[in-house]
Amino acid sequence: MQRRAALKNIGLSLGAITMSSTLVALVQSCSQEKTLSWKPVFFSPEEVEIVSKTLEAMIPVTPEVPGATDLNLTRFIDGYLDAIATEKEQAAFKVGIAQYLSTTLGATGKKATTDLTETDIENRLAYYFKADAAQKAKWNLEVAAAEKDDAQLPSLDATNSLVLKSLRKRGIEAFKVTEQIGKHVLAYDPIPGIQIGCTALQEATGGKAWSL
Repeated sequence: MQRRAALKNIGLSLGAITMSSTLVALVQSCSQEKTLSWKPVFFSPEEVEIVSKTLEAMIPVTPEVPGATDLNLTRFIDGYLDAIATEKEQAAFKVGIAQYLSTTLGATGKKATTDLTETDIENRLAYYFKADAAQKAKWNLEVAAAEKDDAQLPSLDATNSLVLKSLRKRGIEAFKVTEQIGKHVLAYDPIPGIQIGCTALQEATGGKAWSL
């Protein structure tokens, strides 16, 4: 029953991150040098492994921009879910990630998350994110219908699709609030001045989005 209740709330994991003093402290902590002593507080070690590999496939490193691993995004999401997320979101995300992990191992024929390759993860992401519009709409309807009382739970694919969209959303949000990205990749102004309307982004910031 706990799993059923959690999956019925899986849509909650798409909620937006709101700024707070706790979030700022979390960002600052994750901006520090990585240490081998870090231990997850929300995810299991196996879940950290697959979340890290999935985020790195979603936000890979490039010559100009650091990737998810360099920016400690898994650590940020782990801390966010533990300290800031609601109990319903925590339960939904926990069950969702566990299901994504087990179905990924089943689909790839691997026995452990440490055996999963970059290609394995990229193929899983392509299956969900590159599905045709009709299939995506069907999965969305399954998730929406599951929120009603006594409704049938969404299929494994429908749940995995939403879990991955939620993880991508969290990853992008975490990416944008890191100090390294905010100051050195996005347009950054520590003391914002006057607002100038009707100005092209290319003219104002060289085409860069503003840092949060």
